[in-house]
Amino acid sequence: MYNPTYFKDGDMWQYRGPKGPAIHTFTAADGTAIGMFQGKKGARPDLDFRVKILQPKVEAKPFLLPHDEWVVDLLLKGQHYQEEVVQLLDYYLVFYDNCFPFASLEERARYSPITLQEVERRFENVSVPGTMSIGGVAIILELFCLCEKQTPGAHQFKLALQWTKECVLGQRDFKNLLNLVIRHREY
Repeated sequence: MYNPTYFKDGDMWQYRGPKGPAIHTFTAADGTAIGMFQGKKGARPDLDFRVKILQPKVEAKPFLLPHDEWVVDLLLKGQHYQEEVVQLLDYYLVFYDNCFPFASLEERARYSPITLQEVERRFENVSVPGTMSIGGVAIILELFCLCEKQTPGAHQFKLALQWTKECVLGQRDFKNLLNLVIRHREY
């Protein structure tokens, strides 16, 4: 089901950067594998991580998940499930405010998603063909909240959550949001 070069014994693997298995590999309901790999940025490069995605296809290769992909995914879902997507974004805005970055490598090694079950239960009806499963979105948003919290003063991911909500509600032009997540420009 997965490319055997990049998925072995239940773990995603990378061959660029430090070769080896992911710190964690999570699998969404749609079969998408989401891997957490060692990063090197921020205030604590030792605790930094990168999020890679591997589609359940034999020819697929892992790729870093750009922020514009989860944003567009939620904008598409928001056209069909506006209220639910706004509630989901509110949920992660609260999670963001209350979560703490990893304090040690051991804590990061023991990590397991804490929002996944509740999000899958509350938003199980949110499904749009061609988009990620709601569980996949949950894992990604939780990981990005934790990752941004590693760097004091960082705020672009939180701002992207807020602006995505505003776009779904018709309160912000989507071009502003895409400039934020693609070009890292706030206006």
